[in-house]
Amino acid sequence: MSPEAFLVIHSTLKEMMKAAINHKGYALIDILQPCVSFNKTNPFKYYKDRAYHMPDDFDREDKQEAFKRSLEWGDKIPLGIFYQIEKPTYMDHISYIKDGIPLVDKELKPRNAEKFMNDFR
Repeated sequence: MSPEAFLVIHSTLKEMMKAAINHKGYALIDILQPCVSFNKTNPFKYYKDRAYHMPDDFDREDKQEAFKRSLEWGDKIPLGIFYQIEKPTYMDHISYIKDGIPLVDKELKPRNAEKFMNDFR
């Protein structure tokens, strides 16, 4: 693999990971990592010749088109963000989580749980 090819792949993967981390909600990244040592059937050149980036005008909110693109494999392999929508997350609906302090920082008082324990006796 040429250094230029490595840089292109590395920067694309880095951008995808940054986009997933910064997305508010669930994100799934499928990483294509051809094995240059043992995969003699589909070497790096196989992927390089077939992979293409999703066009800039691709509608990322069209679920059907995203699914259709996700099924492409063979002569063409799409790369990029297939589907992305902005909507409230589960935590946005719970005010004491959304507006309060992080749950990990809340002080736990086991004695406060006694009133709930009676329901289990």
